[in-house]
Amino acid sequence: MKKYLIAIPLILIFSVILVYGYVNNSNQPLNPSFDNSTKTYSANGISFKYPLDWQKVNKNGQYVIAYVKDPKVNNTDGKPGAVVEIQKKASNGIPLERFYDEFKFGASSTPGYQQLSESIIEVDNLTAYELTASGSDNGIQDQFEVVLFEKEGYIYMIACGTRAPTYLTDEENNFNLIIDSFKIQ
Repeated sequence: MKKYLIAIPLILIFSVILVYGYVNNSNQPLNPSFDNSTKTYSANGISFKYPLDWQKVNKNGQYVIAYVKDPKVNNTDGKPGAVVEIQKKASNGIPLERFYDEFKFGASSTPGYQQLSESIIEVDNLTAYELTASGSDNGIQDQFEVVLFEKEGYIYMIACGTRAPTYLTDEENNFNLIIDSFKIQ
């Protein structure tokens, strides 16, 4: 029963990431090049660098503490082609490994789900679990990279998402910039 209580919010969080909520509907061409110029996000107890041409969006959500997107890439259905959403949730004593396993289980119920990779990385000198996968939303392929780690009783999730015709490889440098520069203040 506890597994379902944890899996349900994770599925909801994952769905929000894939749906991307409200965003502008610009139809500018895809620009996969990486710009070394950056801005710094610093609020809600975290900081990270992100590309100069990306936008910070005020997105509401129970656990959402930061949301940035690439306004240049888009799809014809009005949803952005590349976003990063950062969430923070109390661990309530649940070990990070268990949280990660339950997230993977919840994500696997996404239509067309296919795990692409998983690894253990380091974020802000902390051990983090990284998962990349794909799925579909109304027949359009979504790809996502999720990084989970824990500090001082909180689970942090960096969720990077793309929507065809944009793919993870198109935004890899931008996503790595955010993940590699992420700090808990």
